[in-house]
Amino acid sequence: MRNRLNLVAACAAVGVLGMASTALAQDACGDRKLTKKLEKPMDAVQKAREAKDWAGMLAKAKEVDAVAVEKTEYDRFWIHELQGVANANLKQFPDALRELDAAYNSPCMPETDKAGRIKLLMQLSYQSKDYPKAIEYGKKAYDSSGDPEIGIYLGNAYYIQNDFENTRATMRDVINKMEASGKTPDEPSYRILQSACLQLKDNDCVVEQIEKLVAHYPKPKYWLDMTDALLRASKSDKELINILRLADGVGAMSEGPQYIEMAQLAMGQGLPGEAQAVLERGVQKGAFSVARDKDHATRLLADAKTAVTLDKSTLDKQDASARAKPTGDSDVKLGAAYLSYGENEKAIEAINRGVAKGGVKNPDEAGLLLGMAYLRANNKAEAAKAFQTVTKDPAMARIAKLWMLNTSGATAPAAG
Repeated sequence: MRNRLNLVAACAAVGVLGMASTALAQDACGDRKLTKKLEKPMDAVQKAREAKDWAGMLAKAKEVDAVAVEKTEYDRFWIHELQGVANANLKQFPDALRELDAAYNSPCMPETDKAGRIKLLMQLSYQSKDYPKAIEYGKKAYDSSGDPEIGIYLGNAYYIQNDFENTRATMRDVINKMEASGKTPDEPSYRILQSACLQLKDNDCVVEQIEKLVAHYPKPKYWLDMTDALLRASKSDKELINILRLADGVGAMSEGPQYIEMAQLAMGQGLPGEAQAVLERGVQKGAFSVARDKDHATRLLADAKTAVTLDKSTLDKQDASARAKPTGDSDVKLGAAYLSYGENEKAIEAINRGVAKGGVKNPDEAGLLLGMAYLRANNKAEAAKAFQTVTKDPAMARIAKLWMLNTSGATAPAAG
């Protein structure tokens, strides 16, 4: 994966270099005057440069180089410099790189110009596909400046060289610096870090970048990536069903086995209404295209419908029993049942009642269920408050953080 980098600005900058630079402080450069015999042919080079006649400029610069005279450091500096300018603007990047590198390493190169020059050398190396050189220049330039643009080139060069450790370190630093300054990195910057972390099997880093992508650049693909990453990292049925609830809620679930798994988990939690609802959504989306999945889903849906008939007939008794208990677990479970049947207000009341009683064994899941209920009731402010209570389990807190994107009303698909 490569960031979209170009050299237009760099070539424009090199086009204005010329004899105007005079801040030459190095003693090794001598008296900083052109050899007399080179003055007239050098004027011809400058005139071609001013006319932006790059081919003519290169030809004239080569004529200066061919003049039979012992050349000083200052003479050689300008011959390299002006040939480099011409080659860069002719897009002859390897030749430009050779000449401008020689000028950079000359004792006559002004210190004030070196930072800009090494950045340009990095860009020219990258454009020439000389990635080891791009890394050499880029590392020096980034270490001294911390310029995110340089860091992006450097990170890309590392990635192309399959150096994923340095890609991760560089792009993470670039992204952190940009975010700390209030800027949102571009989409490819997050993606190249995500890809490097994937190569390194750093799942936490992968998930972190996908979180940022779904927050700043919401696309169905990123929600699908997020679901896959969370599922790979899940460690319990409790995590798994809540990941699938999130995927279902943001429209990132499309495979038949996922609908079947979520339905089985819901049945295991005593929530046949949720199992029925999710299987019916899978049918509507045409998720069960494989015969084996279709048969499995059909049998499971029939079981769920049978269980729903019994469950609904006892809801009033479940409500009375839950209210009578001193701790809130039964109230939260009842709220989940109400939620599965689309009775959002009753779900909110039951879950809040249970949380207020205390003694809830899994307060994080209670917070997730309450937030989902408020979302479905279109109360985003209260949904955000509920999701913010999910703090004990890092995995559940991450799920809550992703649900909270729905509360902004702009960055995620509406909850199902």
